[in-house]
Amino acid sequence: MYILICDDEPAVARQVEQLARQHLEQRGIPVQCAVCTRGEEVLARTDLAQYQLALLDVDLETMTGIALGRRLKQQNPELVLVYISAYLEFAPEGYTVRAFRYLLKRDMERMLPSCLDAVLAEHSRECRTLPIRQGRRETEVPLDQIYYLESDLRKINVYGETLHKPLCSYYGKLTDLPASLQEDGFLRVGRSFVVNMRYIRQISNYKVMLQNGVELGVSRNGYAAIRGAYLEWKGQFGDEL
Repeated sequence: MYILICDDEPAVARQVEQLARQHLEQRGIPVQCAVCTRGEEVLARTDLAQYQLALLDVDLETMTGIALGRRLKQQNPELVLVYISAYLEFAPEGYTVRAFRYLLKRDMERMLPSCLDAVLAEHSRECRTLPIRQGRRETEVPLDQIYYLESDLRKINVYGETLHKPLCSYYGKLTDLPASLQEDGFLRVGRSFVVNMRYIRQISNYKVMLQNGVELGVSRNGYAAIRGAYLEWKGQFGDEL
């Protein structure tokens, strides 16, 4: 695994590298780390496209870790961002760059190993797909591209990040979706919608709000159970705020 590490405290940067390398190599995963102490040093690299994970301090001296993460995502959209900071108040900013996790420095030794395991699991998950039959043609849509599925009369519309424009549509019912979708983090939130929980920003006031701005209604009868299921999933796999 190729890992970028940036912290303006050299001792912390070395500690992050040591913890990451030790944990991954114990699992038989080769590790190549680039350790930097300034955001400009990171951006000056010519090999950014090969990195899979960035472990970034939020409060860098010359630019924020959020700004650095945004620049890195522009060059490498598949890069997984994990932020490490001494302050919880930075956590909400991580959503603007789709931070995968947010770790406190004081808990790093305890939380970084489980975070790395979650990154590995997510990488495995991204290889999974939803098989779809459209007439005689069969296609597969990567699960990580799906924000939600909508039942529309006899069709299912599959939506991604783009608003109001389905990735595809096909004849079927939500009840016919693979049972494995639940294990992959999908949650039915009403008669008409199944949502990818990794893209939920908030559940409140009988609505599910997604990261791309879409709002989906939740039935009042099932609201408590749906919100509880999401919070349970978030506690296991979501951003650690």
